[in-house]
Amino acid sequence: MSVTGTPRSMTIAAKPASLGAVRTFVREGAMDAGLPEERIGELDLVIDELIMNVWTHGYSMDMPGDVTVTYTVPAPGELRVEVADQGVAFNPLEAEPPDLASSLEARPIGGLGIYLVKSLATSLTYRREQGWNRLTIGISAGS
Repeated sequence: MSVTGTPRSMTIAAKPASLGAVRTFVREGAMDAGLPEERIGELDLVIDELIMNVWTHGYSMDMPGDVTVTYTVPAPGELRVEVADQGVAFNPLEAEPPDLASSLEARPIGGLGIYLVKSLATSLTYRREQGWNRLTIGISAGS
């Protein structure tokens, strides 16, 4: 395990074909942080959801865009990942939680992915800065 406060970044097209590369990149950070395999699997789900949300909702099909993913390892057992895009402004922290008591048929589409991200992340912050959405996810070894 190596601890480094030095950020590592990659910029890639926000589309489904990019998921494998982004997962591999973020897994490197998770392994540097010494996260257990269970947490790395949860991190994969979080990253998939965020990249797909940027692709689906942040940009239009007529005007696709890029996403920049940056990670740091601030301490052993801790990983911070920022997902940044220049798509439509959207703060997922303000999204209404899904109605989990309703049947699947009665529920409106959407909201479960953000709920999943909020449930699996140790910390979550959002800011809109100079035309960029910046969502920072903290994942720790403990939970």
